[in-house]
Amino acid sequence: MSKAWIRRFAWLGVLVIAVAAAGWPLYVSPGTDQPGETDVAYVIGPPTDERMKAALDLLESGSTDTLMVSVDTADAQYSLAQAACAGAAPFSGYTVLCEKPEPFSTRGEAQWLDREVEANGWTSASVITFRPQVKRAETLMERCFSGDLAMIDSGESLNTFDWVYQYVYQTGAFMRAGLAIDC
Repeated sequence: MSKAWIRRFAWLGVLVIAVAAAGWPLYVSPGTDQPGETDVAYVIGPPTDERMKAALDLLESGSTDTLMVSVDTADAQYSLAQAACAGAAPFSGYTVLCEKPEPFSTRGEAQWLDREVEANGWTSASVITFRPQVKRAETLMERCFSGDLAMIDSGESLNTFDWVYQYVYQTGAFMRAGLAIDC
C-alpha cells in the first residue's frame, strides 16, 4: 500500500471522527427535560410502544390528562397507539387526539401542535420522541409554539447500524429544517 493511500485512509478516519464529534451534542446527548405538569403530552411519529409508554406515564402520574398522537391510523403496527386512538384501556380515561399530520413529517407535527394549542388555549406541551430526533424536533416545535416546551426522550435503544443511519438521516433532515423559515 502506498503512502498516498495511507494518507487518504488517515484523512477519512479524521473526517469520520469529526462528523461523529459534531453530531454528538445533537443526536447522542441532546438536552432533554424531566417529565412534569403539562397541558398536553404529544407523541410524535412513529408512535412506538416506548414513546406511548412514556406518554402513559405522564397521564398516569397526573401530569396531564390530554394526549396527542401523530399516527397513520391505518398503520396497525403500533398497538399502543391504536389502543389510545380507539379510546381503549389503559387510555380510556383520558382525552386522546390522533391525527396523521399533513405533511406527515416533524414539521407537519409541529404545525398540528400549533393548531391544537390555538384551539385549546394550551400554554405548555411535552413532546415525546427518541434521542436522535430530540434537538431537531425541538427546533421545529419552537418555531410553531411559544409556550413552555419540554422535550422527553423515550429511552429507545439503538444498535450501531441504527445510530449510523440516524446520524445520516437527522443531518439531512436538519439541513432541510434549516431551509424552512417559519412554522
